[in-house]
Amino acid sequence: MGVLRFSKCSSFYSIKGVYEFNLPAGHSCPYAVDCLSKVDRETGKQMLPKNKFRCYASVVERYPAVRNQRWSNFEAVRKMSGGELVSTLLDSIPEKAERIRIHGGGDFFSQDYFDAWLKVARARPDIIMWAFTKSVGFWVKRINEIPFNLTLQASWGGQFDVLIKRYSLKSAKVFKSAEDVGDLPIDTDDTLAMTGSRSFALLDNFSVPKKAKKGQ
Repeated sequence: MGVLRFSKCSSFYSIKGVYEFNLPAGHSCPYAVDCLSKVDRETGKQMLPKNKFRCYASVVERYPAVRNQRWSNFEAVRKMSGGELVSTLLDSIPEKAERIRIHGGGDFFSQDYFDAWLKVARARPDIIMWAFTKSVGFWVKRINEIPFNLTLQASWGGQFDVLIKRYSLKSAKVFKSAEDVGDLPIDTDDTLAMTGSRSFALLDNFSVPKKAKKGQ
């Protein structure tokens, strides 16, 4: 078993074989603005700036086990680069993984780390991978190099929203209610995030019924 830890997702997704690779929310999100929030590593206390949205992914970090796993992953990947990082990620993928959401919590924090995931996806074409990201600049630098089995969506509300329009990137935007969405389809279970090129809407996790909630 690899030194990195993936989390098996058994409640939100209706399909089997879904895993997430997570980093600490906020601490690994260098370009987040509207949803930026962090949890203190030691105390589990949530630090909530007055942003437009509250980061749902950070809420579960009040639990020490979740917090420790995410920080362990973060510390490990920051110490590695290049081939070592790629091979460690590959070695850590669970044997039964058929689909991987990269960052239910966290984001691509460097170009090298982003590039490593591109290489991981190419090495495992049998696995469907997807990610939401506000680190749009890393994506744009590799815009013609994204593997077919990795679907990215730019998450609105970051420092580089201008690049989403400029490069016509697939994107996800959060709304407070379904009435505000307009013509965009609403993704409630990552179905639209896993594949395809159409942009979509997400509903704010703190404005919808609990059964429909999921992190952006």
